[in-house]
Amino acid sequence: MTKKKKTVGKTDADVILIGAGIMSATLGVLLKELEPNLSIEIYERLDIAAAESSDAWNNAGTGHSAFCELNYTPEKKDGTVEIKKAIQIAEHFEVSKQFWAYLIEKGLISNPENFIRKIPHMSFVWGKKECRLS
Repeated sequence: MTKKKKTVGKTDADVILIGAGIMSATLGVLLKELEPNLSIEIYERLDIAAAESSDAWNNAGTGHSAFCELNYTPEKKDGTVEIKKAIQIAEHFEVSKQFWAYLIEKGLISNPENFIRKIPHMSFVWGKKECRLS
């Protein structure tokens, strides 16, 4: 990716994607599959692609079904766990897997094992009543 001088101007692009991460890449490929004649421009403020949210060290380098992510399953006042958001994310992840399968079948992804892997994930929670402050 080459760094261009920042300019303000007009573009003739049909679609402008902000950020050169996995979401823009996925959306760009999907849009081109649906409408091959679209012109797409991607703008990134950093000097390399996928260096911010999509970077594995920033936790977005993984797709997941949300079942072990505590921020998607908050505890309600009555002590039960709200799972609505986790279910929604799991459904979206299933759609992502269908899209990847389509790209593999079309030969647009040649080595899916390079980025699609099953990784065990576990969350550990320790509540106030189990902790003693000295």
